[in-house]
Amino acid sequence: MTMKQFHLPQELNISVVDGIIEGYKDYLSVRREKARELKVHGAYAWVKGNHIDHHVAMECEKHGVTGRLSKAGLTWQYLQFQLKDDKVLFLVKNARYFDPYAVDKGKDAKGRTRSNKASFMANLTNINSSIEFPEVIPPHQIGQSTQLQLELLEDMQVVQINSKDTLEISKQYDRFYIVTYEVDSAFLIREIKVWMPNPVNNKAYLVENLSKYINTKPSHIIEMENDTRAILQSSAEIEVEYDATAYEIVFDDAEEKKS
Repeated sequence: MTMKQFHLPQELNISVVDGIIEGYKDYLSVRREKARELKVHGAYAWVKGNHIDHHVAMECEKHGVTGRLSKAGLTWQYLQFQLKDDKVLFLVKNARYFDPYAVDKGKDAKGRTRSNKASFMANLTNINSSIEFPEVIPPHQIGQSTQLQLELLEDMQVVQINSKDTLEISKQYDRFYIVTYEVDSAFLIREIKVWMPNPVNNKAYLVENLSKYINTKPSHIIEMENDTRAILQSSAEIEVEYDATAYEIVFDDAEEKKS
């Protein structure tokens, strides 16, 4: 058995790529605009995921995909994408924080596997309990850059989420995917991949590499202006050793132990 049989429709994949690129372009525009307007604008480094989720939702509506608004922590929101006709659910994540060998933990900003796990991700991964995965996880050739960039708290999906909510959601679907995008050292979208996590071993299997669809349309061209690059570089050059508790973030497993 191969993962090829679990490919999503090609037209949907193309729309996902279109949405990720358009969302990233929108994010860059906002970063540049706010840097010109405000004396303090660093917080806009955190909103990339919002722009990408929004545009993926807009691009995929024509395929019957709906975006369900979910909440992480006190204020952070993200979209769970539902393809109801096929009982499919997927999320979009920054590859920097995704660990295919520990799906429910992910990675921190320095590429290290986190010590705490997020039970909401385990709940969603359990959607795939009936999937027959290959016996051996194939090599993924992830090729993620080890460059440290200040994308503080962008991946807020690791913080407290109502696990009961995701447990109920998991009963409605037959397949769960994670779509990852990678931003390279030139601050351009380099790779987009579709993964299917296995709840048995907590590993993600590569379903399809969508990078072949990047830069296939004029709308994919990203005009990286010098001031925009300077804004992004100034963030990337800040070396940060941060503890989640410093931001009053509670990982949901830690919260469960306290209760």
